[in-house]
Amino acid sequence: MDSIIYYNSIKESYDNLYLSEQVKKIRFLVSKFKIKDSNTILDVGAGSGILESVLSKNKITAIEPSDMAEILIRRKLRNVSLIRKRIEDFNTDEKFDFIFCVTVLQDIDEREREKSIEKMFSLANTGSFIVISVLKVSGIDLSVLGPIETGEIENDRYFIFRKQ
Repeated sequence: MDSIIYYNSIKESYDNLYLSEQVKKIRFLVSKFKIKDSNTILDVGAGSGILESVLSKNKITAIEPSDMAEILIRRKLRNVSLIRKRIEDFNTDEKFDFIFCVTVLQDIDEREREKSIEKMFSLANTGSFIVISVLKVSGIDLSVLGPIETGEIENDRYFIFRKQ
């Protein structure tokens, strides 16, 4: 099943199913950094807006192609620009200080995954951090890309990169 169709079908029950687990992951990953209020953030696969709620003082560009975006809109978060596209189709001249892609990459078609990762890196400022987590069961291993840190949190394996 296409991931957008799946998330469209569970949008109203998503938070009941995954909120607690996702909040733990996001808080853990965010705690790895000293994120200033002035830092710009890109959230790839923003879902219901959990990262946006945790980092509510930051300017965040939230990319969410599914109807989960409707939940994010209902949260009425300030400083959030919502883009209803897939990361592969997102274009901007803006560069970001932090890019988060939490429990999303396994939902991107395998043929588009490399393009998605390249896009994330192209949208990062020099010295910026790109944080990607994937479900452990997906078997996706980004170690070949040279992360500065890897580890596990909940059901995910995470990879932290610093753009040179």
